[in-house]
Amino acid sequence: AVVSTQSTGEIPAAWTTFHQDVYFKIVDPLEIGYYYRASPAKNFGKGFHQYFEHTLLVVADPLHACTEILNPAKVSGNFVLVERGECSFVEKVSMCQSAGATGVIVYDNAADNRSNLVAMVDDDRGTQIDIPSLFIIGLDGFHIRRALERNSLESAIINVPINMTYVPEHQIRKPPWTKLL
Repeated sequence: AVVSTQSTGEIPAAWTTFHQDVYFKIVDPLEIGYYYRASPAKNFGKGFHQYFEHTLLVVADPLHACTEILNPAKVSGNFVLVERGECSFVEKVSMCQSAGATGVIVYDNAADNRSNLVAMVDDDRGTQIDIPSLFIIGLDGFHIRRALERNSLESAIINVPINMTYVPEHQIRKPPWTKLL
């Protein structure tokens, strides 16, 4: 079933950050239905000023998103998963934005990265970015992409950002391969 991006309006700042991180949840497929910690872009693009519920997360083609996006019909109106490397973070987000993306999630190209979030910073080329972007650890990105491939799925369904302010630690469904810091 095709689910379109739904924005449910403005959200309080407290919902978006916890130690300066943003959280999102994969709703479907259940195999990867966990809460994920992410680091927002530090000095480019837009922050999360709205909540996206049941938004599609599609994989970019090409995966590095450093050249023109070859699957713009899938990217348009959705969040896009891209792999780190080959060009700047701004270039990746710009390519996705040009294809109509609502937001971008970049994962580390080091698949064994279990805990280090990279600060995505502007490349000072003056590119205007008007969508939010996040960085996740390599192991999270690797598992998300592999689960979609293994199940022959074109997308996952996510909610972003998630308010983690009042969620007790024991109630957070964390990915078993990592820990939510």
